Amino acid sequence: MTMPRLSLLRGITPSRALVRALNMALVIACLGLIVWAVTVVLQRPCRVQDLQLTEVGTPCPTLLEDLAPLAIALGICIIILGVEIVDRGASVAEFVIVAAILATGILALAGIDTAFRLNYLLLAWASPHFYHLHIRLTGGVSSKTARRMLHAFRTLAVLGSIPVVLWSRETLQAMAWYGAWRGVVRLTIPLAMVAAVILAVRYAHRERSDAGRRPVRLITFGSLAAMLPMVLLSLVPETLGIPVMPYELTFVGLLVSPLLYAYAMLPYRMTKLDAFLRRAAVYYLLGTLLATSFLVGAAFVHARSAYLAEHWPVLGTLVGAVTLTIMPPLERRLTRLTDWVWFGRSASYSGVVGHLAESLSTTLDRATLERLLVRDLATAMNLSWSTLYLRGQDETLMLVASYGTAPRLPEHLPADGALVRALESQAAPESHEDLCASLLSLRPRAAEREVLAVDAIALWLPLVSSGVLHGILLLGPKTGDDFYTPQDYDILTTLAHQSGIAAHNVHLVDQVSAGRQELAKAHRQLLAAGEQERRRLAQEIHDGAVQQLIGISYQLAAHHRRVSANHSDGDTTRAELLETMEVTRQEVLAVATELRSVIGELRPAGLEELGLAAALHGYVSRLSREFGDDAPEIAIDLDDGTLPIPLPVALCLFRVAQEGLRNAIKHANASHVTLRLRSEGGQVRLTVRDDGSGFEVPQRLSELAAHDHYGLVTIAERIAQVGGELAIHSEPGVGSEITVQITASQEEEDAERTDQGSPRR
Repeated sequence: MTMPRLSLLRGITPSRALVRALNMALVIACLGLIVWAVTVVLQRPCRVQDLQLTEVGTPCPTLLEDLAPLAIALGICIIILGVEIVDRGASVAEFVIVAAILATGILALAGIDTAFRLNYLLLAWASPHFYHLHIRLTGGVSSKTARRMLHAFRTLAVLGSIPVVLWSRETLQAMAWYGAWRGVVRLTIPLAMVAAVILAVRYAHRERSDAGRRPVRLITFGSLAAMLPMVLLSLVPETLGIPVMPYELTFVGLLVSPLLYAYAMLPYRMTKLDAFLRRAAVYYLLGTLLATSFLVGAAFVHARSAYLAEHWPVLGTLVGAVTLTIMPPLERRLTRLTDWVWFGRSASYSGVVGHLAESLSTTLDRATLERLLVRDLATAMNLSWSTLYLRGQDETLMLVASYGTAPRLPEHLPADGALVRALESQAAPESHEDLCASLLSLRPRAAEREVLAVDAIALWLPLVSSGVLHGILLLGPKTGDDFYTPQDYDILTTLAHQSGIAAHNVHLVDQVSAGRQELAKAHRQLLAAGEQERRRLAQEIHDGAVQQLIGISYQLAAHHRRVSANHSDGDTTRAELLETMEVTRQEVLAVATELRSVIGELRPAGLEELGLAAALHGYVSRLSREFGDDAPEIAIDLDDGTLPIPLPVALCLFRVAQEGLRNAIKHANASHVTLRLRSEGGQVRLTVRDDGSGFEVPQRLSELAAHDHYGLVTIAERIAQVGGELAIHSEPGVGSEITVQITASQEEEDAERTDQGSPRR
């Protein structure tokens, strides 16, 4: 926020160099008053006329009281010089007036009439300058109410200045209205404080940017806190005629205003100084209010009880007990007040964040999670941009949503890289600078280096659940000159934990949904594949066995005609007929063999009659005959023991072996295949291992259906139907191993269809 500038005339803004020159002139004039006051204090006689003290050389007791305000005035001037260094040309007139009031007040005590008049002139004009400072800070010059209040304070300043301009100190003190005039001049300062508070509250409701409100809050708070001890402990008690704390002590609070003014102009940093100033402000206000309550309570009891007035220890104990009672709740309220001054968090902000936390706890879909974390959180916290990465089905972090003016970021981040490992161990908001520093000794990958090179990232928010990173929320800087506060870090830590759980739930729901969709797609594709297989078998039978049979029928018809036409031919015709009939018989046998092969593929031969082991032996023999020299060496190790295997389980195991063997021969080009069957302990295990080309096993076998590979998908469904477990291990160039384990329990409904190895009719 740009600090207000000192204007010479309405509508005329001087240059920065001129303002700086005026500031230095004011500071030099104020330092001159301080030097003058110190000289007068050191040269004048002691105000305590006690000859006995001065004769023994005891220091004057009023010397420290006189020098304390001057030391405070000097401190204000030093702070003003610091403000001028930090922000050249900033308005410092209000603080020069405060320092000058302290210096001229001490000179007035020495009886200097000019100092008395200047002191009351500065007191009279302090309130309009103080109020005008806050008008400029809040941009409220256009407000009619603010202008009217400023004119009112200026009118009071003019009226309060007239007496000291026209009359000397002695003349004024002799007038009857002197006390009322002095009280009005002094009370305009707390009145300006109240008006400034009202103005700041109105500005806070109008200004949306917290960065714009923060300097106003700090400076307004500093001005009020600076005047609070003097007003509550000295000015008001003196006006009401109750016990008063010396002005020399309450003047110390005046250093608060220029100190916070200078602090508000510094770039915000999360340092120990910030925490120290907030705690110091709490104890400063707490001490002031407790001292005020003690003075008021003591004055009230003193006026009401003569007994307590004569017994001060009893009075002190009573007031102290009341003070200790109200101290804890008062400290909590003052802490909330200082947190609001420093960080400016309103009830609506907490409400929005609370709504986010509640919504995250019930979120199960990705769209809602993206909206809550990206758009709603960025809106609630006034973020310039935000970007969300979530763990995808392929176990990489994918960029899924962005909001605001987000920079260009990589679409994918590795889920097993150094960046993810660092964030998993952190599980809390991490600044971009700290994260980059922690990864210096590691070797991030290309995508990680690309995102780490983006300086526009302010915070990394890891979404961790059960020690696993399920997403990353990247947050940009806040809008304007706003900043992340300790409260923001606490809120983001809580939201990160809840968001991690929500992201984990969404990931699980997505996996279930994707699995259902893939299973549905695979089921549709399997139905289509089954229909295609039926068409293929029908086509093969039609083009093969059926055509051969039709050809045989034609041959038989031709022979019948030949026999009818040449019945008189002798042995020659008969020999030819026998030869033709033999050829026809061989063709019929070939058709029968082909049909048996098709039937064998559709229904395992001997499985139900002879058992699983015999059926597998027979199938291996068929493969050896079918492929001849191209068939691999198949090692058979089959032992189904005496365990009765239900027919559905036996059929499932046969299909697994059938698929594994054909894949090894047709697709893997294996040279050695091992088929092993074991049954023990109520479990039957089948293993098919080959040394072929191998393949990369997907996370879900249903993904194979998308590439028209249905064999493994089909056997996986068969195994699931009988309650078995399927394990596939394969790597390109290494080979494959398919293992199936099924509990071969005897079901009553299958009691008559168990695989006993006995012949059946």
